[in-house]
Amino acid sequence: MTSAEVRLSGVYERRESIRTIFPNAVVEHGDLVIYSALEPSEPLNAHLVWLWGNLKLERRFLKNIQQCGGKLVCRCKVSKGGVRLLPNAAEMLHLLEMELVLEVK
Repeated sequence: MTSAEVRLSGVYERRESIRTIFPNAVVEHGDLVIYSALEPSEPLNAHLVWLWGNLKLERRFLKNIQQCGGKLVCRCKVSKGGVRLLPNAAEMLHLLEMELVLEVK
């Protein structure tokens, strides 16, 4: 069982403008969260690639959010065992200078 999300925190005053760009983002505990829509049976790499596909066209917008004090964190839940990230999944983390948090179930 694998899940992945990108959490934007510190963006309270810009939440609505961000939601116009990312309509699938949901408000959760004051943060905006974009969840991977892939099935939990998919590998972590696939979830991260899916998220990057939804974010990469707005990379400059997301960098602007960071410059204004917003924080981007990628939170993932993975089953016990090895975690394998390929370069295509790590691209999002690198280009957006995003922290990766892994929770092992």
